[in-house]
Amino acid sequence: MLIANLVPLVGVYLWDWSLTDLLMLYWLENAVVGLFTVLAMLVARPDGQAWRQGLAAKLFTVPFFIVHYGMFWLGHGFFLVTFFGRDSPSVAGGPEGFILAPLVFSWMRIDVLAWPLALMLVSHGVSFVTNFLASGEYRSVGVPQLMMRPYGRVVVLHVTIVLGGFVAVALGPSLGILLLFVTVKIVADVSAHLKAKRRVALATPTVLASPVRS
Repeated sequence: MLIANLVPLVGVYLWDWSLTDLLMLYWLENAVVGLFTVLAMLVARPDGQAWRQGLAAKLFTVPFFIVHYGMFWLGHGFFLVTFFGRDSPSVAGGPEGFILAPLVFSWMRIDVLAWPLALMLVSHGVSFVTNFLASGEYRSVGVPQLMMRPYGRVVVLHVTIVLGGFVAVALGPSLGILLLFVTVKIVADVSAHLKAKRRVALATPTVLASPVRS
């Protein structure tokens, strides 16, 4: 996780990444968060829950999350492209322009964004395997609870990016502003990681010794 978050710091220092590059990378990471949330909902199997009840919850909740979270994510991307995108594609032309503009802009910068995004995929994948599967958390949490988890993180990051972006625009290009963005992102991810570890620890059932029968 720390390595994945330090890559943008290297990019700022060595490859002259811009504020827009950082904003779009963090926007794409939110898609990664959504992807692993969907995977978590699909494999969740709370103890004591009937399989029909679990299947019904997944059939409703997973598509709803994909649409709702996807709209939120695309709206965030459209906002970033509109206010901070340099040489961004036109957002005119109706609903298709609204939907495609952030995706087209990200593709235009794929040479910069592809490999740090791959590292973030690995980072979140490791967290998914260790904190959700290997720990057994998938047997203790329901689909509705999993659906709500990414929204708190995404909203905080969204507000931070928007406010920080306007500050950066007002003050002009600054290495200090870019470093501040990276630092805030690292702090947010470390806090989320520690919270997940505490959640797993609290959810781990205490094994009691069975009474000896005569």
